[in-house]
Formats: sequence, structure tokens, C-alpha cells
Amino acid sequence: MNMKLLISTEQNSHFSVAIGQDEIDKVKVVKKPYRQSELLLRTIKELLESQNKKLEDLKGLIVVSGPGAFSALRIGVTTANALAYSLDVPVVGVEVLEEDKLDKVFEDGVLKLKGKKKFEMKAVVVPEYGREPNIS
Repeated sequence: MNMKLLISTEQNSHFSVAIGQDEIDKVKVVKKPYRQSELLLRTIKELLESQNKKLEDLKGLIVVSGPGAFSALRIGVTTANALAYSLDVPVVGVEVLEEDKLDKVFEDGVLKLKGKKKFEMKAVVVPEYGREPNIS
């Protein structure tokens, strides 16, 4: 199986993770504002377990790279890059417009992953914030 994981943390109000092969099989949305850093890995684990999968079953990672909230994006992108590195699977970033649905984001990521077999340091995902960070 060619399972892929999508991480979408561009909003502070909620985040989503999804799993599938060529299309999404299962989505988990967490609506707990500003809680990505403490809940993201747990949510990924729960999603995988709900599908009787393990991290080692993943063959690629897709992450929303922007635009979005500064800290929220950093958490998702960093998690995706770290998982891809540790699992030796490719990771791709997908920029998303507000009106884009998760299915389209997943589809775009699947297309970007085609032909990629392993993690490449030169291909890590970098967040695209869409504006200067507002850190106060």
C-alpha cells in the first residue's frame, strides 16, 4: 500500500490530518485553538490506529506549507519534515487558498509525490507565511 499522510495546521483555530492512498480515506479535525503543538502527534497516532496502520506504513507526507498563521504553520511543517526524515519517505508542501478543500490539497500533494521514493534533505518543506510574522 502507498499510504500518505496530510498535515494541515495553517489555522490557529483548528488543524486536520488525513490519510489515504490516491484520495482521502479518513480525516480527523481537531477544533482546539492554539493546541497544535501538544495534540498533533497524538492525533496522527490516533488516525493511524483507527485505520490499523503504523507510521512505518506511510510512503509519503503532504503538509500545507502556507499561507497561514506563523506558529501553526511552523508546527505542521516541522512535524512533517521530522517524520519524513525519520521514516525516510518523501515530503512535499502544498500551498492552499482559503477556498481549497482538504480533498484538493491531498490530490495536489499526491501529484507532487509521484516519482519520489525517499526523503531528500534538499527537498524539505519551508513554510510560506504569506506576510511578515506578527510576533508580539
